[in-house]
Amino acid sequence: MADLVWQPPETAPKDRMILADVGMPWAAVATWSEYAEKWVLADLEWNVCEGKGDPGFVTEYELTLVGWMELPEVKRAER
Repeated sequence: MADLVWQPPETAPKDRMILADVGMPWAAVATWSEYAEKWVLADLEWNVCEGKGDPGFVTEYELTLVGWMELPEVKRAER
């Protein structure tokens, strides 16, 4: 994983999900919205419900793509 390098934003593919650097302290999963003509992020939201943590995801439209990487391939174990 040491060879992973952020790619320039203008080279980001708009036909699949990517790992995006949008200037936050963490990376986010993103995909291009043809309708909104913006990057759409799966942003983690944290709430407290009845005194317990209740995390979830919300959709955020982001204009500033700083860099991107391909999402890693998931290799499934054989059964």
